Amino acid sequence: MAETGDLILDEGFPILSNFKPGSSEAVRFPVPRSSFASYSNAITFAQRSSFLDDCALVFNARATDDSEEYSSGSTFFLPCLMKPRCALEALAQRIFKAHTAGLEGKFDPKNSGAEWWTLVLDNKSADKKTSSSEVLGDDGSEDEEDDDEVGMHFDADYALEEQASGVFLHPRIATITYLSDVGVPTLILDKRSPPPQDIGKSSLNGNITKAWLSHPSFGKHVSFDGRLLHGAPGGFFPSFNQEESNSTEEVSEPQTKKQKVEQKEEVALAGKRITFLVNIWLNHVTMDAEIMDDDIVPKLKTTWEDPDSNAKSDESHVDAFQWNIKDVESEEDKLTNAVSLKLSSGQEDVAGSEDIVLCNRHVDMAFNSSLSDLHNASRLAAKESSIPIELEEGVLTLTVGREASDDEDDGGSEED
Repeated sequence: MAETGDLILDEGFPILSNFKPGSSEAVRFPVPRSSFASYSNAITFAQRSSFLDDCALVFNARATDDSEEYSSGSTFFLPCLMKPRCALEALAQRIFKAHTAGLEGKFDPKNSGAEWWTLVLDNKSADKKTSSSEVLGDDGSEDEEDDDEVGMHFDADYALEEQASGVFLHPRIATITYLSDVGVPTLILDKRSPPPQDIGKSSLNGNITKAWLSHPSFGKHVSFDGRLLHGAPGGFFPSFNQEESNSTEEVSEPQTKKQKVEQKEEVALAGKRITFLVNIWLNHVTMDAEIMDDDIVPKLKTTWEDPDSNAKSDESHVDAFQWNIKDVESEEDKLTNAVSLKLSSGQEDVAGSEDIVLCNRHVDMAFNSSLSDLHNASRLAAKESSIPIELEEGVLTLTVGREASDDEDDGGSEED
């Protein structure tokens, strides 16, 4: 029998035994509630420009070297019981609470929280015509022009996996909140990581018959099972919503001098693919995510006040954002227009394959549908925002190959 507080793995998720007084059984959770969910208008902003600017500042902060001013941790962590110090942390907490509502008392709040980070990526595919020969470069490498592409990967505690090889511990729920209208879509595949006993990672082999495609749309929020393989492979599924930009949202009150300055600053972020990512961890704190440095907080521009503070609020203060989802179960978008992808009729028309690294193995991800069919699916997804994809057997296959060397990407980028 497990000791009190022992970490137990249950199909890739962390659970704790006997953390709750009077309980002797491992507690199971009704989350994730669904494999994928989309919410078209999850968030609106009154301080949009400054919030986007803060996303860029934090993105740059986490990318610096250890010798520079800020921490180089790949992601940040906001403990469940910690009070947010800024609008970014407040949004991470709001997302955590939205997806754990009704679960109070069923998880250990002292060992739970939101792993969060931002991505601000250049979007160069708007001026680029994608063809099957451009999915990979002449040398077999990924095309460097597609700066907003994100390699296929699993979200996991990779620091733990380094210590306990083969143990992939995943967040309960992974979420993406889109803060721009441009960029390549996110592809989520109905494929889980291998169990610890699968030393050769053979369970990655085979067909994938179900997926979801989510195009960037400002204010949209998507959530999915934290164990699923995902990324943003723009060569196969390019962007089709480049016409719009990250224009400043109008506010009801006349613009102040500060707001006019912010509008000018936002021009620098036009054309960027901006996302706010939150992974929801229950009963586990990731080993490689840290609380954002205190030195960063004063540099953030978005005005934010703790709603629980007893201090008298300035009457001119406007909340940084409004979270519009009150019930994640009942308010999700109805995704009725599924796309079916079929095998290509001719070998010369096949979209092609890409070598990716997953779980320390080279994996060949092959799309055996035509490239035009993949692009048409992406075009429809841009109109619908999010769509389910049904793949005929053989359209998308994974084939596990040799082990990756220590200096190769292990799929732990956790970026979407």
